[in-house]
Amino acid sequence: MTLTTRPASSRPPAVAGLFYPDDPAELRGEVQRLLAAAGGAGALPPKAPKALIVPHAGYVYSGPIAAQAY
Repeated sequence: MTLTTRPASSRPPAVAGLFYPDDPAELRGEVQRLLAAAGGAGALPPKAPKALIVPHAGYVYSGPIAAQAY
């Protein structure tokens, strides 16, 4: 599934354009920028975490922290 298609059983996004960009290309670019800015190479823990607690507010508020988690 790509960002431009949805299964028939999914509901339309409720906050697209408010908490994150509503344009798929812009959203993809923002996520890529956030992940790139988070870096992380060499900062991995010695063991993989069993769980992550990641914020999910609007990207402008929680995007950098969420990107660091992922």
